[in-house]
Amino acid sequence: MSKNSTEQKKAKTEKNTAAVKAPAVKAAAPAAKPYFAGIDILKILAVFFVVSVHTFLYSGFYSASIDDRKYIIPIAYRWLSYTCVPIFMTVTGYLMKNKKISAKYYLGVLRVVVIYIVISIPCMMCNKKYFHTEFTPWSVIKGFFEYSNANYAWYVNFYIALFFVIPFLNLAFNGLQTKGQKLTLVITVTLLTVFARSFFIGFENGNQIRIFPDYLSGVWPFAYYFAGAYIRDYPPKKCLRNKIWALMVLICAICFLTESTYNQSYDNIENNRIMLSYHFNDYSSYPVFIATISIFLLLFDITTRNKGVKFVIRQLSEASFALYLISYVFDREIYTEFVTKYPNAPDGTFNFDRWTHVYEPLFYTFFHALFWALIISNGYRLLEYLVKLCISKLKKPAADAE
Repeated sequence: MSKNSTEQKKAKTEKNTAAVKAPAVKAAAPAAKPYFAGIDILKILAVFFVVSVHTFLYSGFYSASIDDRKYIIPIAYRWLSYTCVPIFMTVTGYLMKNKKISAKYYLGVLRVVVIYIVISIPCMMCNKKYFHTEFTPWSVIKGFFEYSNANYAWYVNFYIALFFVIPFLNLAFNGLQTKGQKLTLVITVTLLTVFARSFFIGFENGNQIRIFPDYLSGVWPFAYYFAGAYIRDYPPKKCLRNKIWALMVLICAICFLTESTYNQSYDNIENNRIMLSYHFNDYSSYPVFIATISIFLLLFDITTRNKGVKFVIRQLSEASFALYLISYVFDREIYTEFVTKYPNAPDGTFNFDRWTHVYEPLFYTFFHALFWALIISNGYRLLEYLVKLCISKLKKPAADAE
């Protein structure tokens, strides 16, 4: 055998031995699944808009004389913020469209009720401090059932009623077989509630034609609910073109609301030109509906793989309900001082400089309410965990005994 042949065999043997001894290459860890953060972002945005809407009430803006184009910006922001509750309703439809009748489902209302009762306590203390409201055991019990112990609890009354009918709304929506049938349901409900309430032909107030029967207009939340459910089943393609369309429609809706409100307010001479909108001053107004769906389509499909971002967004989202309710306490605390800091003119004219500083109470209320909302929300989660743990431990001895 030649020398070269021997060396080739030796090299081949060494190569095979090295291959056997070499450590196996560790397989790459699978990429984390994308977290659909858009819905949680919408909830956070909605509760920020709630706090924003209240700034117009407590700052005295609704008594301002709309006699200058400088009021265009606050009016526009007011209408943008006015999508707050409709966004929550659309999110509810998106998240809960598959809920069915079950004991577990109905027990889900306990979270809303417990948080409402807890936050009612500081709200009552606030009313006692600032308005010297007297409470008796009977008035407190009565207030809990009438949702008046927490001043923003009208939404609790509203949401609980919707919560109990959601499984039946889902039966109606999910029972339809085709995309066309479901779209027809969304359009029909929207026309008979949102558009019937606010759409008129003609421009002269009191002499306009209402073209849709408005007898069912009181169930306008169903329009937002079904719209959210429809988007869940048939989400539009996630692309730049669709986002641009949604943004353009949003801008058009807000501009239409702003300009019409400014003109009607300016012409409201008999009432000192205070803010006025004949048909759109309601969550069920069709431009508000259009703006809400546009915002939803812009944000609902945002995703992230960052675990830290996911944790923060989920915490803020889960605290949104408690933040909304407890924000009343901080609204009352800050606005008395704020209005004094930026007083009206001697003749009572609204001080526009107050509006330019409205960010001060807005952020004060939002972040203070957020702090306590996080404590309350996580406290409820801890309580829920402990209750479930106790129940499981009680069930285990019973199972062992059998």
